[in-house]
Amino acid sequence: MNSNWITTAEAVAMMSKNSHHLVSPSHVQTLVNRGKIGTRSLRGGTIALKRSDVQATRVAANIGSSHRDKH
Repeated sequence: MNSNWITTAEAVAMMSKNSHHLVSPSHVQTLVNRGKIGTRSLRGGTIALKRSDVQATRVAANIGSSHRDKH
């Protein structure tokens, strides 16, 4: 894959590291749907995410986590 485009799994790892907490794949999809992260379709139906958009995105704590505090 071109270095300007990454997979959702790579985006989750990058955003989690940059935000200092776990970011879920569903939250990444939410950001894509809101137009915050650019995409492109590849052969076979794979969707690639724009690396520069992912790198510029920070997710606040308690937003985009795959698990919530249940207190």
